[in-house]
This record gives sequence, C-alpha cells and structure tokens, in this order.
Amino acid sequence: MTGISTSCLHDRPLEDALEILSGMTDFVEIMDDGPHYCHSAEIPGQFSFRYSLHAPSRGVNIASTLEPIRRASVEVISEAFTIAGELNAKVVIHPGYSAWTEGKELSLLALRRSLTEIGTAADDSGVTFFVENMPKWPYFFFCTPEDYPYFDDGNICLDVGHAFLSGALDSFLGLPFAHCHIHDNDGTEDSHSPVGSGDIDWKNVLSILKQRKVEPVLEVRSLDAVESSFAVLKFFDFES
Repeated sequence: MTGISTSCLHDRPLEDALEILSGMTDFVEIMDDGPHYCHSAEIPGQFSFRYSLHAPSRGVNIASTLEPIRRASVEVISEAFTIAGELNAKVVIHPGYSAWTEGKELSLLALRRSLTEIGTAADDSGVTFFVENMPKWPYFFFCTPEDYPYFDDGNICLDVGHAFLSGALDSFLGLPFAHCHIHDNDGTEDSHSPVGSGDIDWKNVLSILKQRKVEPVLEVRSLDAVESSFAVLKFFDFES
C-alpha cells in the first residue's frame, strides 16, 4: 500500500485532511509541522489509519552548535515520539545542518550528541525513527550517501526526489532504507511534483521498492498530484 503525506492538504486543518484521505488510503504520514502540528494524538486517534509521522523540521536543527537550540530540537522530536508511541507510528526526522561552512565539524559533534539522545527517547517511547536524506543544499547533512556513516548504520528514509536532486539516486537506492518518500522533479528544484511528471526513472525505482517490500509515502503538494501519481503507479503495476 502506498501511503499519502498530509502535505498534499497542508492548507486544511489536520482533521479535515484526514477525513479527505480516509477514502484514498489506509496509510497516512502526518506532516507534523505548521497547521498539522500534533499537540496530542487526539485527532489522529479518531481515524483508523496506519500512521507515520514526519517530525517538525522547519524550526528544528539537531546539529546546531548553539546548545539551547540543539536541546530544544531534541525535545521537540522527543515529544513527537511520545505521540507516535500512542499511535503505533514510525517517525521521520531531518538530519540537521551546519549554519557555517567552517563549523561543520562542530555541527557534526552536535549531531552525534543529538542522535544519541534521540535514540534514547525513541527507545523510551517504543518507536522506530528514520533519518531522511536531503537535497544537495549547502550546509545540510546527509545530502550524499557518503554521509550515511554519520548515522551509525541507523534507519533511513530514502527521499527519492531529494536523492535525484543530489545526483546520487542510484547510490542512495543501494543503502538499506526501510521507509521511503516518493515525488518527482526535473533535477533543478525540490518541487515535490507528481510521480511521472519529471525525469526520475520510476520503472527502476519502483522495481527496487517491490524487491525491498517498502511501502512508499507519496509526498506531493495537492490532491490532483496524488491522483496523477497513483495513475502512474498503476501504469507500472505498483500497488497504490
């Protein structure tokens, strides 16, 4: 089953988004940020979905060298784990970034410290978390497969669109990912376009997802994009 991220309905309240998606899938990833930030498990708990959560990321940096920001970022993610534990959901987190090119080594130390604390919080809440790869953006960690050792062979979420933008999709597909985001682009912008509308070789990607038995999450920006993506998945005989 292909999941759907609530990002396609981020202009609607979370309850409305979940109501709309209830007729389209039984697997939803909540974009736990902005208007869909989960203060509790109350609203998601009203529905019968299988869930994953994309932990808050816009104001979070687990690699910050400013210790109050790093600690607060870990706290925010730990709160997401608590809610995920109630929903029996897995969690996706971002890997953080170095605000200064010259400070990458210090940021890496901060990242490693955060991952240790996040791992403890995940264990305490009984949840599994995945670190998502980023596009090739300046300062961010995990833009290339070479960064994978930073995460001690931990669980990763392969974002296919991000990997394609980094020019390293084939190498990323070789990593042991167990969660996956799918969306398309033309190699120049992180557009989160419908599957099949850009330049990604979906025949190859979907074949590998089938082999790995990974249920991807469709992370696009509109319901129309969801529907057109499902049509392409059906064309490739991939269950949606």
